[in-house]
Amino acid sequence: MQKFRQKKSLGQHFLKDKNIVQKIVELAEIESDDKVWEIGPGKGILTEELLKQECNLTCFEIDKGLNSILLAQFGDEMKLINEDILQINWKKYLSNDKIKIVANLPYQITSPFLFKITENSNNFSKVVIMIQKEVAQRISAKPNTKEYGKLTLKMNFYFNVKYGFSVKPEVFYPKPKVDSAVIILTPRKDKPILHDEDFFWKVVKVSFGNRRKMLRRNLRELLSKEQIERLSERKIIELTRRAETLNESEFIKLYKLICKLKKK
Repeated sequence: MQKFRQKKSLGQHFLKDKNIVQKIVELAEIESDDKVWEIGPGKGILTEELLKQECNLTCFEIDKGLNSILLAQFGDEMKLINEDILQINWKKYLSNDKIKIVANLPYQITSPFLFKITENSNNFSKVVIMIQKEVAQRISAKPNTKEYGKLTLKMNFYFNVKYGFSVKPEVFYPKPKVDSAVIILTPRKDKPILHDEDFFWKVVKVSFGNRRKMLRRNLRELLSKEQIERLSERKIIELTRRAETLNESEFIKLYKLICKLKKK
């Protein structure tokens, strides 16, 4: 194998435990000819296991040094794209066929990558990714907990979220300073249909603007004092509550009430 120097700037931590790799691939339930994306394949430990499933594999690796290693090891068994997954035009690589994503994600791209897959959720049949355990817990959080927030709502709005298993730092080289976790995301078949999803997420963002403040205070960014009073008088959603206490259906109610107010 060619010599390679790990780059701290890319947050590279290479998985070295093949048992973990096998568990990840089993969770992905890959069938022959499935279209699969791997993000940040590194030195190819997961890539090798994916190719055993005889899938149609596309790997996105930003590091040119790693690209050379991957090409030397796998040749044209997979399609290798030397681009930043966050900067590419996703529509260029998506197709009518559903895609599975299976990846040990570089930590520093976790949040922006998660938001990217929500924007394209209809294109994926399953997403199995290893991320920081802390982020996995935020995604799986329940209302009235400190972990619950915008990320929780957004991921669960578009996907059914399942926590797979935790992973200790010792199975990586170099060892990260935090634990990791594998999560499984499958697109929701019962995803709520909203007239204006962008505005819904704006309501959510504003509501969480200051977690310690009541909805009444945070919603001033969207509504006048008079509108807030009218909303309060409806008593459908108590504005003395904090955003972290509202579940998805309550946020949808709040969004619809605000839409009606703004039309008047």
